[in-house]
This record gives sequence, C-alpha cells and structure tokens, in this order.
Amino acid sequence: MNAAGTPVELQIHEVRNSQWTEATVVVRNLGGTVFRGARFHRVDDSADLIDLELTQIIRYERTVDEIPRGHTALVTLSGSGARVLRSGTIADGWQRIGGRNGHRLGTPDQRAG
Repeated sequence: MNAAGTPVELQIHEVRNSQWTEATVVVRNLGGTVFRGARFHRVDDSADLIDLELTQIIRYERTVDEIPRGHTALVTLSGSGARVLRSGTIADGWQRIGGRNGHRLGTPDQRAG
C-alpha cells in the first residue's frame, strides 16, 4: 500500500545542524509511518511558512526509507524554512512539524521524471 498523501507529524528533539535550506535533526515520529520524500508545511508553534522535504533517514546508524510510529531517527530536511526548527526540552516542550507523505520509491505511483 502506498501511503502518499497521508498526514504525518514529527516531534523535534535536537537540531544538530541548521542552515537556511537544510537541517539535520533528531525526531520522534508521532503518527503513522513517515517515508523519505514526505513534505512538511507547518510548525506547531510558529507562523513562519516552511516547505521541507525529508531527504534522508538514519536509524541505528543505517540509512533507511521510513520511520515507524513511535520511533526516533536522525533526519535531513531540505527546502525553505529550516532555520525555524529548534531543539526541545522538557521545560520548553518540543516543537512539532506536520505535513504529508510523498510517493514511496518503487511504487506504481512514482513517476519517472
């Protein structure tokens, strides 16, 4: 089953590297499976617009294509708005980003460009 278009939400734990168009962050998946290619357009605590694509997922020191619900991973997000992301703490709470899964690689919905 292709999960393209399904809503996704990640909780930001730690921003390890942030530039204008790319961020490397430790996240926890709060919903259903999140796939590489997911796009994020909202930040729960900010009016700033973002357009970030999940371009890399590392779990247990291996590059993978998905983050199961409840799991933590190191991810790279590319696009606009990466500088809005911030690390969370118990006192301050954790920032959340929301969006939708893109097409999974190797599925019939993935069109060659």
